[in-house]
Amino acid sequence: MSGRRRIAPPSTPQSILRRRALERGDTARPEEWGVDSKSLRLPANSDVDARLGAGGKVVRARRQDVFDLLVARGRLAPDTLGAVRRLQQDMAVLHRTLSGVRDFSPRVDVGRDPQSFSDSRLHAGERIAAVLELSGAASARLLSALCEAAVVEGRADDWRAVVERETGERLADAQGAALRAACENLAGAYRLFDGRRRRSDDRASAQ
Repeated sequence: MSGRRRIAPPSTPQSILRRRALERGDTARPEEWGVDSKSLRLPANSDVDARLGAGGKVVRARRQDVFDLLVARGRLAPDTLGAVRRLQQDMAVLHRTLSGVRDFSPRVDVGRDPQSFSDSRLHAGERIAAVLELSGAASARLLSALCEAAVVEGRADDWRAVVERETGERLADAQGAALRAACENLAGAYRLFDGRRRRSDDRASAQ
């Protein structure tokens, strides 16, 4: 009799509810989340920067881009990279981009019902418009073309092709210089923007 297979009892409504509650509890604990490590080992994902969490699970993954490459080669200062990431974050807020912990590909709600705009999205749009204007028209066009494709559409365009299209520059070294200049202009724009905002806050608090 000991070799007889044990047959699991049929599911009851109570057991189904209990199992679903446990599953919801798992999803409520970020430390238990993870990215599919097998997919990250594929050659196509060799440029993905993965971060490990508790138990060695991959809890965050982000595909590296041309800005990471420029920093790695010493051609872009970390604080300048911070300005680019700040712009990308505001774009993600504006377009309500969703980035799941198990999927490093950005997704965007392309419906964008105007009635659903929150204050955070409105403020993000205002910051984007302000800093791009301060960056200058040429830098704004180039950075918008590169960042929006990656953040909003999840598409990693050939950055050299984008630079050539937006600036007309075909020489490789000059393309890198044009992109670095645009990033530095963006960093300067954020410094001006933050300075103006601080002065405005100071005036408001003094009244």
